[in-house]
Amino acid sequence: MRNLYVSKLRNTFFSLPKCVNLFARGKTSFVFPICCIFIIGVSSPSFTNGQALIFSYSYENVTRNSGGGTLENGDIIEVHALVKVNDPTKNFYYVDTIGTGTSFVSGSLKLVTNEGVLFDGPYTDNSNDDEGVYDVSNGLPRIRINIGTAAGFAKSGTAGFGSTSGGGTVNPGDKPKFYGTTLFMVAYQLKITANFGDTIHLTGNYYFDTANKKTSNIKTLRFTYPGIKIIQNSGLCTNFSSASFTADSSFGTGTIQNRALAAIVPGYTKINLTSGAPQDGYYSIVNNTSPTQKTSDAGAHSSNPDRVFNFWDIIGDHTGASDPAAGNSPAAKNANGGYMLVVNAAYPTGEAFRQTIYDVCPNTNYEFSAWVRNICGFCGLDVNGASSNSPGVLPNLAFAINDIDYYTSGDIPWDKTWKKRGFMYKTGPNETSFTISIKNNAAGGGGNDWVLDDIKLATCYPNLIMNPNDTAAACSGSPISVTDTVKSYFNNYNFYRWEKSSDGINWIPLTTGNTKTPVLQNGLYLYYVDTVFKPNQIDSGTFLRLKVATSLDNLTDGKCAVNNSQKVFLKVYNAKTCPILESRILNFNGTIINDRSLLKWTSENEDNIKEYEIEKSMDGIHFSTTGKVLPMKGRNEAGYTFIDQERISNAVYYRLKLITADNGSNKYSKIITLYNRNSAFKIIAVNPFKNLLKLEVFLPAQGSIGFNLCDIYGNVVNRNVMQLQKGNSELSFNVYNLPAGIYILRAIFNGSVLQNKLIKTN
Repeated sequence: MRNLYVSKLRNTFFSLPKCVNLFARGKTSFVFPICCIFIIGVSSPSFTNGQALIFSYSYENVTRNSGGGTLENGDIIEVHALVKVNDPTKNFYYVDTIGTGTSFVSGSLKLVTNEGVLFDGPYTDNSNDDEGVYDVSNGLPRIRINIGTAAGFAKSGTAGFGSTSGGGTVNPGDKPKFYGTTLFMVAYQLKITANFGDTIHLTGNYYFDTANKKTSNIKTLRFTYPGIKIIQNSGLCTNFSSASFTADSSFGTGTIQNRALAAIVPGYTKINLTSGAPQDGYYSIVNNTSPTQKTSDAGAHSSNPDRVFNFWDIIGDHTGASDPAAGNSPAAKNANGGYMLVVNAAYPTGEAFRQTIYDVCPNTNYEFSAWVRNICGFCGLDVNGASSNSPGVLPNLAFAINDIDYYTSGDIPWDKTWKKRGFMYKTGPNETSFTISIKNNAAGGGGNDWVLDDIKLATCYPNLIMNPNDTAAACSGSPISVTDTVKSYFNNYNFYRWEKSSDGINWIPLTTGNTKTPVLQNGLYLYYVDTVFKPNQIDSGTFLRLKVATSLDNLTDGKCAVNNSQKVFLKVYNAKTCPILESRILNFNGTIINDRSLLKWTSENEDNIKEYEIEKSMDGIHFSTTGKVLPMKGRNEAGYTFIDQERISNAVYYRLKLITADNGSNKYSKIITLYNRNSAFKIIAVNPFKNLLKLEVFLPAQGSIGFNLCDIYGNVVNRNVMQLQKGNSELSFNVYNLPAGIYILRAIFNGSVLQNKLIKTN
């Protein structure tokens, strides 16, 4: 059994800090880290030819490593075919046929360590000039690498790909060393040419001979990757409201450090956390990652018995943390604390969570997400096997639906914070169940130690805002108007119907259902539903509400329709004794003078008005009362002014709330928007846009303004800095080369920043 220090420095490639002669190729290779690596999917094949060789297969998205994301058309991925050599192996080579939906990136063929460090290559695409070749002579694009000492140059055509010879010899202990063995990866890059909705499949073949004799005994290992879906990443919804569908989403709470109940972790084996466990390929469920249940993370990260392997961070779980990035404090001994899943991932890949979800709604967007944290910052090794005081292999997780990868987390840095990672999955028109899984996606140990918590599969519901939002009063037989505003992160909640209830609990539909087309406004899809009807005396005391859904069938399904609209109480007066005379706002406008808002409005029929409440909002969605004005009454038409004493530095929204004498039929005016043109700048963008992004810009003074157009991962895809005059300017930027999707426009002027969410269409 290994001692604690050795057990922590396990299953890793060595970082190569300088030029190293590997496999005795006869030349020295430059060694440097490969940056911006993002692992998108890893299959789970591991092959043990009597433990002579162990294999694993994965690929990384070089284009998107920061913050996680999906695989999209135009991305560059790097395939990694890993092998651990335990016994002498000769005639060693690798062959792959480049599959549909991808194209080979010229000059990318090489050998790397599991930390992404180059140690041989990159090779040219040419035939017979080094150990690697890219070949299209038979109509199928193929690559080959001859591996090891005395490996021959790779050739194109039948001479190369038809030959079972040419591979070299790898002996355990050749660099990159791994506890008396050798560990490395064949790596090459592919560009994604598949379109949204397509699924790509990767394959690869290792050929080798582990027989300790001169006669050839060639064996083959063929990798077959389950598949990776090409989808556009829409980001996570901002208003998910359903409970998690997962059975063990936050792993519960308890006073015992190691939870007795296992979790749904098919790729790993459960073990209690101790000073030397969990080892590679094992997991624990704990409320404190310290083997001694220390409650502080202070202290050295070496030779520290309070830390697993002397190194791991001491943390608590994530559920319910007041600071989501920091998480909770570790639970003290015998104190109640939340549990979390702790995984010690090895170089063979494996699932850390799996569950089949039933009774989901068709044509509905679900957020599949989790919180993850890297817990080892000192697990890397140098070429001599000593600690490099670095995190080593960074964790990277794949999120799959029905065993097809849809999303990966990106490399999780060691910065002592929790990261939320996830994506939106839209069910098919008849899909009512699917299987979700989270997999280790990083290539090997020597790091790759992580914690998982708060796994969520949640529905992103729209917001429904009724006007009036409490009581609607009318005279029997007179028309009454009710409006509902539907705002959603997605554009598919376009089916609606009105419903009526006598008790506010049991509802019957007033219509079979209708549709409206949402319009994108301020980053949300919005539409209004208006209805005008003539209630009778018998309708008094009943309720109205709006229900929305993503399809007509979902509208009649209680679990798939959304009815979080405020229910409106109807108060209907006898026509002969009706006290209500409809009040109206004839006009409502405003301007900003000396940084303060001046509002003006005119109204008529005020006999039933108790007061006017002036409501203000900074986002056009959430309003609060900023003042009140009493009605003049006794006039057919009355004019009012109101000055908001708070200084306005940017854009502000106002509306009037008409409070009735009986508080029973409160109504709202239209919403107006005011800009302080003397102290702020504004940007109005044509949204959605296609090949040209058109902007209307207002600057309070002449100066320089910067524009950064970012994708949803935060990467700047278009940058411009311009000198503009004071006042309004019209600009346009050519963005024809950008794929369709969601973008964020950030404009910076004199230290102030405006941000707009935009959509590019084909």
